[in-house]
Amino acid sequence: MKKIIYFVLIISLMFAACSDTDNSTDGNNSNNGNNNSVVKTGKVTFFNESSYKIVVHQDAFSGPVLLELSAGESKRADVRISDNYGIGSTFSIEYLYRINDAFDTESGEVITSGIDPNVQINFVVEENKSYTKQIPQPANLEFRNAFIKILNSSSLQCELKHLGTVFKQTGNGNLSVAPGKTGVYKLPLGTEGGIPAEGRLYQNYQAVSTFESTTIPDFTAKNGFIYSFTYNGSSVIKTGEQTIIFK
Repeated sequence: MKKIIYFVLIISLMFAACSDTDNSTDGNNSNNGNNNSVVKTGKVTFFNESSYKIVVHQDAFSGPVLLELSAGESKRADVRISDNYGIGSTFSIEYLYRINDAFDTESGEVITSGIDPNVQINFVVEENKSYTKQIPQPANLEFRNAFIKILNSSSLQCELKHLGTVFKQTGNGNLSVAPGKTGVYKLPLGTEGGIPAEGRLYQNYQAVSTFESTTIPDFTAKNGFIYSFTYNGSSVIKTGEQTIIFK
């Protein structure tokens, strides 16, 4: 009987030892997996020497946002290394430009996005190294938004609506435009992610008041333009368009 008990005890100890070995191996594999997933980075300090607020995009202008900087501000970011055989990493700069056209005093601050095609930063980022990059004042800007401007000449408040969606004014965030005031709206870019060079057709927009829902004439918008309409309570007419000028 003692021999049987002794034999069972030895077998139990052997299974326990195997279990400890397996757990130890699993832990090492887990650690190795974590080490392999660590992203290698360098540190880049961006200094905004321009007079505009800017957005730094990783890769293309449509790429992910790395950081935002006010005029004269600097920030440091951890950036993944350039693992593309020495070609280097690209950082694209988006300038936020205030439109100073003659909107009324309640329209707020209207901002458009602009890029200077000559301001794109490209260099090789190496692991654990630090870099400083200056972002200059743009020589010219190509604007990447279009706007619609509606003068409300009726006696009631009105809103801009499209297929059930009511738009907020881009400058002040208000939904309604008071009588005698102008509402300014940034046009949506669409599912394609932007307004193409040949323009984009905008349809089924309405000026809506308490008692009326009036269709805005279809129009084709291009980047860098403001399209003006007047709503009188029963109809909407297009009154012109203007180019956004870089000054």
